[in-house]
Amino acid sequence: MTMKSLQIKIVIQSLMTVMMIVLVSACGTYNPIPIDEVNFHQRSQTKSVGKLTVTASVLSPKESKLIFGRPLAKKGVQPVWLEIVNNEDIPFAIIVMATDPKYFSSAEVAHINRVSNKDKNKQMEEDYRKLDIDMIINPGETKSGFVHTNLGLGIKVVPVVLYGPKQVRTLVFYIPVPGIKADHTRVNFEDLYQPEEFIKYDKEEDFRAKLSDFQCCARNEKDTKDGDPLNLVLVGRPDVIYGALARAGWDETEAVTFSTGLKMAKAFLKGDMYLNAPISPQYVFGRPQDIALQKGRDSVNERNHMRLWLTPWVFRDMSVWIGQISRDIGIRMTTGVWSLTTHAVDPEVDDARDYLITDVMSVQGLAKLGMVKGVGAATPQKPREIILGDPYWTDGRRAVMLFSEEPVAMDKIEFLIWDLRVKGAKEIIERLQKESTSKSD
Repeated sequence: MTMKSLQIKIVIQSLMTVMMIVLVSACGTYNPIPIDEVNFHQRSQTKSVGKLTVTASVLSPKESKLIFGRPLAKKGVQPVWLEIVNNEDIPFAIIVMATDPKYFSSAEVAHINRVSNKDKNKQMEEDYRKLDIDMIINPGETKSGFVHTNLGLGIKVVPVVLYGPKQVRTLVFYIPVPGIKADHTRVNFEDLYQPEEFIKYDKEEDFRAKLSDFQCCARNEKDTKDGDPLNLVLVGRPDVIYGALARAGWDETEAVTFSTGLKMAKAFLKGDMYLNAPISPQYVFGRPQDIALQKGRDSVNERNHMRLWLTPWVFRDMSVWIGQISRDIGIRMTTGVWSLTTHAVDPEVDDARDYLITDVMSVQGLAKLGMVKGVGAATPQKPREIILGDPYWTDGRRAVMLFSEEPVAMDKIEFLIWDLRVKGAKEIIERLQKESTSKSD
């Protein structure tokens, strides 16, 4: 067989393989049931702005299969149901891009879920189009229907932006979606501390002293080794903090179980992303992290992740969370855990800390920022190690982030004049704040 003949044979075999995959994927049935027979409204939320009222709900994979007659979740599609009541005297249009910049059209959803029967495919496309929400809501009208977003489990962030003549109205929903058991659901936050255990701080310097004196790092379960450096302090109402992180794209993580371990291994072998991949436990206050969040990238091997613990400290009536953030850059073998694999950690941990600062800034969730010593500096020449031996270095500071209930533009963020890295930061900030005060006067 000549080289050319071999190449032709390979091309033909490849085409046959592709055709088989298409045929297999097209197999199946299309049996939708009426929307009013599926009770997905128990998780719906309603909010109003002006004389606009919006109700939102997110379908679980099971619910979307019932209504749309096909397993949409397997294709990464998640329908979001919206109902909009317009009691204004002007029309409004839904900006679908704001809900999901990578949303799917109804025809696209029908196409990627097609079956082998042409008539059913035609019916599917027509049905899906009828289930779409109308983009324009005129005065006095109520419109409802679906927007097709990318799949997300746990808490789904649903921004709704409505545009009218010289008017923009924005609402954000945080809607729970069945499908995963998030690790933080095991924690009863109400019982973590007794009332007498809480310590209140009103003065910045007292709070700063507490943060500086606290232990450098998380620990292992036996309290014999240092874990990741505690380089974060988040201050604010829990729902406000979570809302900002969710808007910035941070996902909940599943609990560490045998089942999630298998899912992790499968994602690793296939090079897939596992948006809710579990995070191994580390310990502060004698317990594993209360909440673990991650922001995935192209595969399960690469992600930014953080662990957070609720502290017994209260700063000016706001809850205080201490935590760590680092960047996973790959997978490596280890005998230190039962799964024999662990993430390789980027040794420059300050980069992940600074990433979170700019991440929260970008969604206008940061009201005030400071840095405080407490981790302890380490250099690339003399790095420290976390539990499984990964080296890291740091400037030794913790980022202290006060979260805002209202949007704060980047140029309006205030500063705690503590241990900022910028040379002469105290003098610069004081001068700028004085100039800002004089202008306002």
